[in-house]
Amino acid sequence: AIRVQHNFTIGYSRIEVNDSVIHPPYNPNYFGMNSSNIGFLDLSYTYSYQFVDNSAYPLKGLSGYFNIAKRGIDFTGGVNYASIEGGINKYIRLKRNWYTSFQGLAKIKAPFDLAYINQKALGYGDANLRGLERYVIDGPAYALARNTLKKKILSFNVNLPFNIKIKSVPFIPFTFFLKTYADAGFVHNIKKYSTSLNNKFLYTGGFGIDLLSLYDSFIKIEYSFNQLGKNGVFLTGQISF
Repeated sequence: AIRVQHNFTIGYSRIEVNDSVIHPPYNPNYFGMNSSNIGFLDLSYTYSYQFVDNSAYPLKGLSGYFNIAKRGIDFTGGVNYASIEGGINKYIRLKRNWYTSFQGLAKIKAPFDLAYINQKALGYGDANLRGLERYVIDGPAYALARNTLKKKILSFNVNLPFNIKIKSVPFIPFTFFLKTYADAGFVHNIKKYSTSLNNKFLYTGGFGIDLLSLYDSFIKIEYSFNQLGKNGVFLTGQISF
């Protein structure tokens, strides 16, 4: 159970919205039915594998997962659907403090004509392209690939002052990585729900710097650009104690 986990979940949800939400010209397909409230059952099984040197900021190893889920007791109509999802991450330590990684994931839901609340694809959680973080792209099926090349450029420790010395933390480590990356993705949606970013090849790229510190805490500063001709600086991180 160190590298492999099996996760079974069962849940029940009830959602209610204002009547105006489901009426034209707003979103009559919000629940996939003419109702402003609905209750539904969720069943899910996830198999996950992790064999990496650092779970929060891996530099070497392999991880992945597979998920199968069912919402509702039927297969069509309303919020009912079934889905299959999977992802794999490969981290490779190269020579002279160089590292590279590949991340791929994909998901498909059936039927394709989904209620609006079930159409989440790219732009939610970790399923996003660096450079398109500000966009959500809905659809019943998507695929995503992310590639990163980085180099460790600096590493040092800062001793704690004597008055706050802690045996388990004699110093605070700081490690800096310079990186470049390129991402690609695709989201399929049926014609009546298609938007400007559906059903087309998506690509982004950029460069940045990562700071790794105490207890797997990290900060990422990235300058990304996308196929829309827009660019910007994005900051992400995780602080652990």
